[in-house]
Amino acid sequence: MSNKKISYKNATGVIEYTLKSDLIFHYVMQKSKDALLGLVCSLKGLSPTEVRNIIVLNPIDLNNIGKETVMDLKLILNNNEILNIELQVYTDKYWIQRSILYLCRAYDSIGEGDDYSKLKATTHICITDQDLIPGEPEFYSEYLLLNTKNHTPYTKKFGIKVLSLNQTQIATENDVSNNLVYWAEIFKATTWEEFKALAAGNPAMEEVGDLILELNTDNQTKELLEGQRRYREMMASQYTAGYTDAEDNYKSIIADKDATIADKDATIANKDATIADKDAEIAELKKALNDIKRQSK
Repeated sequence: MSNKKISYKNATGVIEYTLKSDLIFHYVMQKSKDALLGLVCSLKGLSPTEVRNIIVLNPIDLNNIGKETVMDLKLILNNNEILNIELQVYTDKYWIQRSILYLCRAYDSIGEGDDYSKLKATTHICITDQDLIPGEPEFYSEYLLLNTKNHTPYTKKFGIKVLSLNQTQIATENDVSNNLVYWAEIFKATTWEEFKALAAGNPAMEEVGDLILELNTDNQTKELLEGQRRYREMMASQYTAGYTDAEDNYKSIIADKDATIADKDATIANKDATIADKDAEIAELKKALNDIKRQSK
């Protein structure tokens, strides 16, 4: 990285790689203690005075990462809680399964033979602009292990939270007071003009702006970010292509089944018509028999 000091205040136009890039998010959070403190306090509903320390367990080195690297941010808060923060800004059919796996891996924080009392409370927090869970939309949602009858938590030390950037319009008063809506707008800012309007007068966000600009103007980092973007686009294209190929392959099978069903429906219809004709014949015979009985009296 260049040692030349640059300021986001002089930048204009589109932010090519925003805070929604997991690489930029991870790097900015490990570099800016104030921004990390602000984000964690917002996500946890804490006052800064309640935070003794935050340790980044998986800092990244921009010179030693690849385009396929997973860059969730793993933290220890106050030495007694693990937070795993991920950005999910592309479609993932298996996000629920994957998030549970990440949560379980993060919770498994003790060695073989260690006392279970050493296990730390663990939360997996997903920041997303996708509709990950169908049903009632929610801006900031929490999921715990619950009793299915009375909804009593099995434990509050193990859970998943989802911050939906595309649902700010239904944020609660508590979400607003915890600055979660403000953070959502920071993540969603796509131009320097938008970002500057949000960051003005906030030293932590001004530092974030400088760090984002630093990464957007460093050639080596931009090459890495572009490679990461193309890699994910390729993976998404392969997924779509695989789905399309499967759809094409099964079209003929579906067509054959539809034809078979249509033939069976026609056969059933013919049988129904035959039964109706016989019912009519029987009715006629019964009528004729009744006529004969009346005449014989």
